[in-house]
Amino acid sequence: MSSNPNRGGAMDLQTLEWSGFRGFTSRTRFALPNITLLIGKNNVGKSSTYAPLLLLKQTLEARDHKTALLGRGSLVDVGPFTDYVSNHASDGTVTFRMSLNPDLVSKFGVRRQPTDVEIGFQSANGIDAFVSRQRVEDAAGEALITRSRRSPDSSFTFSSPLLPTRKSTGRPYREITAVRRQFREEQPHGFLFTSNGGLFLPQKIREDPIRWESVRDWYNSAYTVFDVQTAANYSLVDFLRSISYLGPLRSLPQRTYRLGAEPPVEIGVSGENAPELLFRHSDQGSSEEVNEWLNRLKYGKLKFDEVGPEYFQALLETPSGLTVNLADTGVGLSQVIPLLVQGSISKPGGTMIAQQPEIHLNPAQQSIVADFLISKAVAGVRVLVETHSEHVLLRLRRRIAEGKIAAEDVAVYFVEARGSETNIRRVPLGELGEISRADWPEGFFEDQLDEAFYLAAAQSVRAGA
Repeated sequence: MSSNPNRGGAMDLQTLEWSGFRGFTSRTRFALPNITLLIGKNNVGKSSTYAPLLLLKQTLEARDHKTALLGRGSLVDVGPFTDYVSNHASDGTVTFRMSLNPDLVSKFGVRRQPTDVEIGFQSANGIDAFVSRQRVEDAAGEALITRSRRSPDSSFTFSSPLLPTRKSTGRPYREITAVRRQFREEQPHGFLFTSNGGLFLPQKIREDPIRWESVRDWYNSAYTVFDVQTAANYSLVDFLRSISYLGPLRSLPQRTYRLGAEPPVEIGVSGENAPELLFRHSDQGSSEEVNEWLNRLKYGKLKFDEVGPEYFQALLETPSGLTVNLADTGVGLSQVIPLLVQGSISKPGGTMIAQQPEIHLNPAQQSIVADFLISKAVAGVRVLVETHSEHVLLRLRRRIAEGKIAAEDVAVYFVEARGSETNIRRVPLGELGEISRADWPEGFFEDQLDEAFYLAAAQSVRAGA
């Protein structure tokens, strides 16, 4: 990672890989450094690059633990299995693969630490998904745990090099066969496994010193499998739960807000919870941070009035000193406030995903929003935005050139559709934020980039004169 002194805590590189999901028919791997920009024309599949993250996150909240993938939830609606599997193939497989946080995994003290988890999903009816396979790997790419099955009602084929082989000398066949059966028959909770089947030895074995001695080594190995699976689950769930998502259309402000029955913990896909979050935390740093950026955007600052025990109003004090209800302000302000709140409540190590952070803002304000996103990335929040703004990109490149953020901590991906397939490629950034004309997608942000290229050429000629 970068040694840039302006950066906050170091952030582990998150890598993702999808296949069989929507337009990603073949394996597509991409990395999420501190800040990632997704660019491309409309309706080419940009949102499909991060939709799996939202799909997995909302599945964690499913009421039925048998739900392997919650296709319709609070974050994303991808429909039934045949709607999101590539080519609508009812017999197809959707595969998601993610890297794990080594700092979290290391807490479990396992000798062969898991580094990646891959999960495959199929469907027996074209509607509901089931987990058809799971693979947990170490840094060498070797499988630590492997499961697979062909139908939702069948047992898994289970294997792990962490367990003694079938030919182990002196292995008590009857007892270990029973334990292996428990590994095979474990059903996932959503898309997660516990791998605790090997820990449930019958009481008669535990209480018999001779029989216990004969299975002790095998039992210790089974406990290692459990630790590996637990470490992988812990890292995966921590990453998914840390994600906050803001969609492209934010809720318009209300004249009066009513407090919810319990405090919101996220801003909501439409940013509908942003005012209440700020009101409840108006005496904390998040409110100050939001007002700092609102001032930079030339809007003024927010303040709140209580209206009885459970209602409040959000007010804007403009730079001229005028105080107005937020409902009487422009659309641009209502669209940017949720983004600022999202960033202000995001903690280091978390991930914020936002669509069109620049919506309804003028070019100067779009550049300031880019600075806000950079500030969050530098503070240790992983930032992923889908944008149509050349001003956001240009400000990001400028800050790289100024040394505010390192080029290696930034990724710009161009997403395009080729027939029914979605392709994503990374646009190389130089150490000073430069982009080679040959690497830039033809016809995209072309006018402004032409000006930038010609400007750089003219500056070079004048400097050498």
